[in-house]
Amino acid sequence: MKKISIVLALSVFCYACGGSTATEPTKPIAGNNEPEQSQMSEPKEEKSEKSEKTEAKASSGKDGKALIAASDCLTCHKEHEKIIGPAYADVAKKYKNTDENVAMLVSKVIAGGQGNWGEIPMSAHPNLSNEDAEAMVKYILTIK
Repeated sequence: MKKISIVLALSVFCYACGGSTATEPTKPIAGNNEPEQSQMSEPKEEKSEKSEKTEAKASSGKDGKALIAASDCLTCHKEHEKIIGPAYADVAKKYKNTDENVAMLVSKVIAGGQGNWGEIPMSAHPNLSNEDAEAMVKYILTIK
């Protein structure tokens, strides 16, 4: 009976931590397919923010925002509001977008962590590839 309980508990834990292997096509970020003319009318500040996000996507070939939306990240995080974990904007303020910080944050996303943002631990995401985690982290570090 104990073995069944343990297996059931581990199954629930894996499911809650995004252990799903289902592959759904990702949706593009709204606005990425707009013609160049519409971007010319935007203020320069917004345009530079969009170019940072486009660079983050281009460098990894993955869409970090779509990967986050398809994962369990939004259970604990939002872009500008603290839920259980820090807001992504707060993470971007704390960590500069450097190769060293990206690598460190990718390892924390995959292995989990505790202590930098309080006592509540972040779940590990061992099924997440380094490439996907990197795209997600690079997107997060562009949020202002």
